[in-house]
Amino acid sequence: MTKFNAVGLLTTAFLCSPHVLADEWQFMIEPYLMGTNIEGDFGSGRIEQAEIGVDFSDILENLEMAGMIHMEAVSPGNIGLSFDYGFMDLEGSKTFMTGQELVVGTRQAVMETQIFYRNQLQNASIDYIAGVRWWDNDVDVDVDLPNLEQRLSASIEEDWVDFIVGLRWYSHLSDNWTFELYGDIGGLDFASEFTSKVKVGVQYQMTELLTLDVKYVATWVDYKDGTAGEPGYFAYDTVTHGPVLGLVFTF
Repeated sequence: MTKFNAVGLLTTAFLCSPHVLADEWQFMIEPYLMGTNIEGDFGSGRIEQAEIGVDFSDILENLEMAGMIHMEAVSPGNIGLSFDYGFMDLEGSKTFMTGQELVVGTRQAVMETQIFYRNQLQNASIDYIAGVRWWDNDVDVDVDLPNLEQRLSASIEEDWVDFIVGLRWYSHLSDNWTFELYGDIGGLDFASEFTSKVKVGVQYQMTELLTLDVKYVATWVDYKDGTAGEPGYFAYDTVTHGPVLGLVFTF
């Protein structure tokens, strides 16, 4: 409860702060797409470690629903707030020669809420960032046994919150082009043992309102809960990475 409240407090600050509503603030909203790949290891219960290797084509083939959005607000005093949320629901099935059917559904969601201070430099800026990253992983497994007229089901639901600190560098290459480099680190045994994100890319300002955002993003996490080999054990040590294409609306 305490961890989730940390996310709620920062999100409420972003949505309800009177400064956010002031006309002098600058806002941006960016819906985006990510060519997601997930690699690493997963463990649950008696399964201490199983390798994960899901590429973008696998995700497209089994995708049920997905959504990704990023929002920011920056004050005239260079204090900013940001919110990022992405999720995807996957479902795959396999029928064996014996007639048994296995259906696996997976949902992964990551939400980030941050506050930052922007230091303006000549033709560049650097943001000093602090915030939280909330992970939500749900797995549902159904096995249909037609010979026994039974259907077995199992569910895993794990969520946790990591505190993070980071830096973001913007360099203005020309009137229209901007280079972005971002990095953060967190976890450190508060919830996960380690988490980190790296982003590198460019932005092209098409109009005063619209900017094209192209980058590559990688997010690492190493989380464990419980004792390996026992009921209730859960481990998730992965990197989620891929190219990102977004359209930024600034007002």
